[in-house]
Amino acid sequence: MDLAELVDQRLVRQLAEAAAAQVGSGAVQLLGEGGLLQALAKQLIERALELELQEHLRGAGTNSPAGANGRTVAGRPGGPNGPNGARARRLLTEIGPVDVRVPRDRDGSFAPRTVRPRARRLPGLDRLVVSLTARGLSSGELVAHLAEVYGVELSRETVSVITDQVLDELADRRGRPLDPVYPVVFLDSVRSGRSGGPLVHLAVGISADGLREVLGLWPASDGEHWPEVLAGLAERGVREVWVLVGDAGAGLVEAAASAWPRTVVHTSVAHLLHAALRHAPGEDWSGLARTLREICTAPTEAAALERLGRAEREWGPGHREVFRVWRAAWPLLAPGFRFGPEARRVLAGGGALERLHARLRRIEQAAGRVRDERAALKRVYLATLALESPAGAGRPWAGDWPTVREELRRGSRH
Repeated sequence: MDLAELVDQRLVRQLAEAAAAQVGSGAVQLLGEGGLLQALAKQLIERALELELQEHLRGAGTNSPAGANGRTVAGRPGGPNGPNGARARRLLTEIGPVDVRVPRDRDGSFAPRTVRPRARRLPGLDRLVVSLTARGLSSGELVAHLAEVYGVELSRETVSVITDQVLDELADRRGRPLDPVYPVVFLDSVRSGRSGGPLVHLAVGISADGLREVLGLWPASDGEHWPEVLAGLAERGVREVWVLVGDAGAGLVEAAASAWPRTVVHTSVAHLLHAALRHAPGEDWSGLARTLREICTAPTEAAALERLGRAEREWGPGHREVFRVWRAAWPLLAPGFRFGPEARRVLAGGGALERLHARLRRIEQAAGRVRDERAALKRVYLATLALESPAGAGRPWAGDWPTVREELRRGSRH
């Protein structure tokens, strides 16, 4: 029985109107121990359990299955099944602890869906823990936050058990079928923070509808690199990728040609910037990054090369190595000029992967470094959940996505 099925919207409005004045005056507490929401949750959960038990008893008929010597599977005398009291249980929920009575039946066959057998938490609390962890709270901070705001007492071990569940999600996602066509796929290799740790491969696609989609994560120590990753995506149904964006120095061009021969490979501007700026003093990074990005926004390849030459002269021989890196990568920057400015802005990543790296750095600062690949995979996956958060669900990557998609399609056919 879904709790939502029990809620009559008119009754909810009436309850809200009746409680509004008292809540505002402080006569009724909304949240916390003894609050209105906890009382309402208790009533809804217990009513759902009652209805589930009634449904179970009707579906099972009036007689319990009898075993040898006329006894039921539960060891009680054969006869009609029916209610058999209730067991008190404290459930941890996203609005705080709620004490409920879970009904039982005589032969012990009742397994409610509203409150799973032996469950001490409702799924909403697990989702809250995962969401807060994904946003950078350490286990200690999360435990303190839940205790202070919701009155929920969890241990750090329980938090780890809850967040470990996302690895099952990830395994399911790595095997799920994918769309046949992705206009753009971004490939990246990320760590759980800047101070080292296991490496994780990441694939993020833009669907034909312009929506961002995490296609998979793979631990690098599995021996999987881009040939294995791309072959895996093809096996899951991807027949066509128009533009593949990633670190072109790691065999990406050859891997793409093997999986999808017509795919345009474009080097990651973010990776290229990082590689180039390593050869410059920190005080020059901001100015150099602005200059190099302006080169990529030139209207044509010829104009971009002219800007590149002018920048080399302006910055002088002391930054020769920065521009050497940029020129060495030019064969995989040049294909970007097939596309219009909006499409090129999409290929630059839209800041999504840069935000992911920044989020991982914040998580590391709060929670420390991870050393084993299972923990690294979990941390990176939790960080990617923000890429598909409900706040951005259904919103295309680009404002005028149909136009950008057509630019990408035409440019990839050159």
